[in-house]
Amino acid sequence: MIHERRQTHFWSFVALACILPLGFLASLLLRPSYGPAASSSTSLFDNAGFTPSVTPDEIEVLKQVDWADAVVPIKGEAIKVTEAGAPQVLLAVTPSRAIQQPDVLVYWLEGKQASTDALAENALFLGSLVGTSRRAFTVPTAMQGKAGNLLIYSQGKDSVLSALPLSADMTTP
Repeated sequence: MIHERRQTHFWSFVALACILPLGFLASLLLRPSYGPAASSSTSLFDNAGFTPSVTPDEIEVLKQVDWADAVVPIKGEAIKVTEAGAPQVLLAVTPSRAIQQPDVLVYWLEGKQASTDALAENALFLGSLVGTSRRAFTVPTAMQGKAGNLLIYSQGKDSVLSALPLSADMTTP
């Protein structure tokens, strides 16, 4: 009885030794290839805040600022975008290198001086900041024309990493 089981076990392993490499090669040869993102997916990138889907002729840089004293040096730009005749102000933020903190988020807080001790209850969430990509945040109406601070916040550490001064002309349409 044991001899029959051992023979079955042996031949099943021989079969697997032949079939598994063939299956692996077939899966490599038959895997799908994905090209770059199509032009129809620009709305996904716009919603994530990466780049507006407008031509460079419709973009006007209003003001630039460099925050060298942030957690990493960050470049900020106020951008006026004209789409379908309606002007819109975007706040573009580009870190010089990746922020090595978990779950980095960007908030705006009205006022001249912001505390880096804790995130205020009335802070306005703008979006996440990952890697070194340029992120363009839409300036909400509650923020337009008001001076305040951009707060670079680490959700994983529950702490404000930097409070960056933002003048009123950076948020004025």
